[in-house]
Amino acid sequence: MNDLMKTPSRDPDDRLDAVLRQELHWETPPEVSARLLALVPGNQVPAPAVPAPPRPQSWYSMLVLVLTAAAVGLSLGIAWQFYGTVGAELGLIAMVEQLRYAPLIGLQRIYDALPASRQVVAILLVIRDQIHWLLLAIMLWLAFDQQPQRQTVRN
Repeated sequence: MNDLMKTPSRDPDDRLDAVLRQELHWETPPEVSARLLALVPGNQVPAPAVPAPPRPQSWYSMLVLVLTAAAVGLSLGIAWQFYGTVGAELGLIAMVEQLRYAPLIGLQRIYDALPASRQVVAILLVIRDQIHWLLLAIMLWLAFDQQPQRQTVRN
Protein backbone atom coordinates (compact mmCIF):
# COMPACT_ATOMS: atom_id res chain seq x y z
CA MET A 1 0.00 0.00 0.00
CA ASN A 2 2.87 2.33 0.80
CA ASP A 3 4.36 1.68 -2.65
CA LEU A 4 1.14 2.85 -4.29
CA MET A 5 1.31 6.20 -2.46
CA LYS A 6 4.85 6.84 -3.62
CA THR A 7 5.10 9.36 -6.48
CA PRO A 8 6.86 8.17 -9.60
CA SER A 9 10.36 9.38 -10.28
CA ARG A 10 10.43 12.77 -12.01
CA ASP A 11 14.10 12.73 -12.85
CA PRO A 12 13.76 14.23 -16.40
CA ASP A 13 11.28 16.80 -15.10
CA ASP A 14 13.59 17.70 -12.22
CA ARG A 15 16.47 18.30 -14.62
CA LEU A 16 14.24 20.45 -16.83
CA ASP A 17 13.08 22.37 -13.77
CA ALA A 18 16.68 23.03 -12.73
CA VAL A 19 17.63 24.25 -16.22
CA LEU A 20 14.60 26.53 -16.37
CA ARG A 21 15.35 28.01 -12.96
CA GLN A 22 18.94 28.66 -13.99
CA GLU A 23 17.94 30.32 -17.28
CA LEU A 24 15.18 32.43 -15.74
CA HIS A 25 17.53 34.01 -13.21
CA TRP A 26 18.52 37.39 -14.59
CA GLU A 27 21.09 39.84 -13.40
CA THR A 28 20.07 43.41 -14.02
CA PRO A 29 22.73 45.82 -15.23
CA PRO A 30 23.70 48.33 -12.53
CA GLU A 31 22.82 51.36 -14.68
CA VAL A 32 19.26 50.06 -15.16
CA SER A 33 18.92 49.54 -11.41
CA ALA A 34 20.22 53.06 -10.74
CA ARG A 35 17.81 54.58 -13.26
CA LEU A 36 14.88 52.69 -11.73
CA LEU A 37 15.87 53.80 -8.25
CA ALA A 38 16.05 57.40 -9.47
CA LEU A 39 12.37 57.17 -10.46
CA VAL A 40 11.31 56.49 -6.87
CA PRO A 41 10.11 59.73 -5.20
CA GLY A 42 12.25 60.77 -2.25
CA ASN A 43 15.19 58.61 -3.27
CA GLN A 44 18.47 60.51 -3.02
CA VAL A 45 20.47 58.26 -5.33
CA PRO A 46 21.56 60.32 -8.35
CA ALA A 47 20.81 58.84 -11.75
CA PRO A 48 23.87 58.03 -13.80
CA ALA A 49 24.39 60.07 -16.90
CA VAL A 50 23.44 57.88 -19.84
CA PRO A 51 24.92 59.09 -23.09
CA ALA A 52 22.46 59.65 -25.90
CA PRO A 53 22.67 57.07 -28.66
CA PRO A 54 24.55 58.39 -31.67
CA ARG A 55 22.29 59.78 -34.38
CA PRO A 56 23.11 59.18 -38.03
CA GLN A 57 24.26 62.11 -40.09
CA SER A 58 21.65 63.98 -42.11
CA TRP A 59 23.05 62.88 -45.47
CA TYR A 60 22.76 59.25 -44.39
CA SER A 61 19.15 59.69 -43.26
CA MET A 62 18.29 61.44 -46.54
CA LEU A 63 19.96 58.68 -48.56
CA VAL A 64 17.98 56.00 -46.72
CA LEU A 65 14.76 57.97 -47.24
CA VAL A 66 15.39 58.39 -50.97
CA LEU A 67 16.36 54.75 -51.45
CA THR A 68 13.28 53.60 -49.53
CA ALA A 69 11.01 55.84 -51.62
CA ALA A 70 12.64 54.54 -54.82
CA ALA A 71 12.21 50.92 -53.71
CA VAL A 72 8.55 51.47 -52.82
CA GLY A 73 7.90 53.31 -56.09
CA LEU A 74 9.61 50.62 -58.12
CA SER A 75 7.65 47.90 -56.31
CA LEU A 76 4.37 49.70 -56.97
CA GLY A 77 5.27 50.17 -60.64
CA ILE A 78 6.13 46.50 -61.08
CA ALA A 79 2.95 45.44 -59.30
CA TRP A 80 0.89 47.84 -61.47
CA GLN A 81 2.40 46.37 -64.65
CA PHE A 82 1.97 42.80 -63.46
CA TYR A 83 -1.64 43.18 -62.37
CA GLY A 84 -2.45 45.20 -65.51
CA THR A 85 -1.11 42.42 -67.70
CA VAL A 86 -2.88 39.71 -65.72
CA GLY A 87 -6.09 41.76 -65.74
CA ALA A 88 -5.94 42.23 -69.51
CA GLU A 89 -5.34 38.50 -70.03
CA LEU A 90 -8.27 37.55 -67.80
CA GLY A 91 -10.61 40.15 -69.23
CA LEU A 92 -10.91 42.17 -66.03
CA ILE A 93 -11.09 45.45 -67.98
CA ALA A 94 -14.24 44.28 -69.76
CA MET A 95 -15.74 43.18 -66.46
CA VAL A 96 -15.03 46.59 -64.90
CA GLU A 97 -16.71 48.30 -67.85
CA GLN A 98 -19.73 46.04 -67.46
CA LEU A 99 -19.88 46.85 -63.75
CA ARG A 100 -19.65 50.54 -64.56
CA TYR A 101 -22.71 50.38 -66.80
CA ALA A 102 -24.65 47.85 -64.70
CA PRO A 103 -26.57 50.45 -62.60
CA LEU A 104 -27.74 52.25 -65.76
CA ILE A 105 -28.86 48.99 -67.33
CA GLY A 106 -30.67 47.95 -64.15
CA LEU A 107 -32.38 51.35 -63.86
CA GLN A 108 -33.49 51.16 -67.48
CA ARG A 109 -34.97 47.69 -66.89
CA ILE A 110 -36.85 49.00 -63.87
CA TYR A 111 -38.16 51.91 -65.96
CA ASP A 112 -39.31 49.50 -68.66
CA ALA A 113 -41.01 47.15 -66.18
CA LEU A 114 -42.55 49.86 -63.95
CA PRO A 115 -43.11 53.17 -65.76
CA ALA A 116 -44.18 54.89 -62.49
CA SER A 117 -40.74 54.24 -61.03
CA ARG A 118 -39.42 57.27 -62.94
CA GLN A 119 -41.32 59.57 -60.58
CA VAL A 120 -40.04 57.70 -57.51
CA VAL A 121 -36.45 57.95 -58.72
CA ALA A 122 -36.91 61.65 -59.52
CA ILE A 123 -38.27 62.29 -56.00
CA LEU A 124 -35.35 60.36 -54.46
CA LEU A 125 -32.87 62.44 -56.49
CA VAL A 126 -34.47 65.68 -55.27
CA ILE A 127 -34.36 64.42 -51.68
CA ARG A 128 -30.72 63.47 -52.12
CA ASP A 129 -29.86 66.94 -53.40
CA GLN A 130 -31.67 68.55 -50.47
CA ILE A 131 -29.86 66.30 -47.99
CA HIS A 132 -26.52 67.27 -49.54
CA TRP A 133 -27.34 70.98 -49.10
CA LEU A 134 -28.55 70.34 -45.55
CA LEU A 135 -25.32 68.52 -44.66
CA LEU A 136 -23.27 71.32 -46.19
CA ALA A 137 -25.19 73.90 -44.14
CA ILE A 138 -24.68 71.89 -40.94
CA MET A 139 -20.94 71.54 -41.61
CA LEU A 140 -20.56 75.28 -42.25
CA TRP A 141 -22.60 76.12 -39.17
CA LEU A 142 -20.47 73.86 -36.99
CA ALA A 143 -17.27 75.26 -38.49
CA PHE A 144 -18.14 78.94 -38.04
CA ASP A 145 -20.30 78.90 -34.91
CA GLN A 146 -17.72 77.54 -32.49
CA GLN A 147 -17.61 79.55 -29.27
CA PRO A 148 -14.12 79.88 -27.78
CA GLN A 149 -13.68 77.46 -24.93
CA ARG A 150 -13.45 79.18 -21.57
CA GLN A 151 -11.00 77.73 -19.14
CA THR A 152 -11.87 77.92 -15.48
CA VAL A 153 -9.05 78.81 -13.11
CA ARG A 154 -9.16 77.14 -9.71
CA ASN A 155 -7.42 78.67 -6.73
